Amino acid sequence: MVSQVSEQQNGRRRARNRRGEGGKLRDELVQAARRLLSTADHEAEVSIRAVTREAGAAPQSFYLQFASLGELLYAVYAVEYEELRQVLAHAAGQVGDPQARLAAVCTAYCRYAQEQPGRYQALAGVRGQPSHQGWDTRPLPGAPAFAVILDTVTQALAAAESSADPFLTASTLWASLHGLVSLRASRPAFPWPPLADMITSLAAQVVGGHTGRRLPSPDKPV
Repeated sequence: MVSQVSEQQNGRRRARNRRGEGGKLRDELVQAARRLLSTADHEAEVSIRAVTREAGAAPQSFYLQFASLGELLYAVYAVEYEELRQVLAHAAGQVGDPQARLAAVCTAYCRYAQEQPGRYQALAGVRGQPSHQGWDTRPLPGAPAFAVILDTVTQALAAAESSADPFLTASTLWASLHGLVSLRASRPAFPWPPLADMITSLAAQVVGGHTGRRLPSPDKPV
């Protein structure tokens, strides 16, 4: 009776999985958490009860799929960042020149943020926590996506014969890209230059600023 009442909350009732379909419930919980994160300001807004309610499942069923909320969040972020990683990796694979590749990856990042605002909110707009239960022995879920940025920056620095630290440069670039797309979105009345020009300038400063060399513009405007 309790599970039936829980499943009917918010006017939503979830059909019971047949035997062997536990993976379906797991995916439904992940997708429910993704939806909640896309409109949240803080991770604390995403609770087990909120997720199961969004999925139309009984709260007790959560623990049949995940040991903790932290484990669910890891799965959610892994899915979100994998989508971004694929976008960045595809952009990197389309350009041969290391310095032009950097501009292309930056362009792909900004385009993703613009075209997928809900997804990007889950990635970079939700205030996270310094630690999560169950994450201590695992790499951060965003590590593969950041690795694309780091590899691209490393290759561009080498081509520019720069002695700059790749990790510091890539971290600064990521923060700058986030600031660029977020500020343009939150302050649309400001007379911003074309985004493609800002990306080219940013990429040139990150890498070319150490050598005085300018990077080529991306092939397509944003």
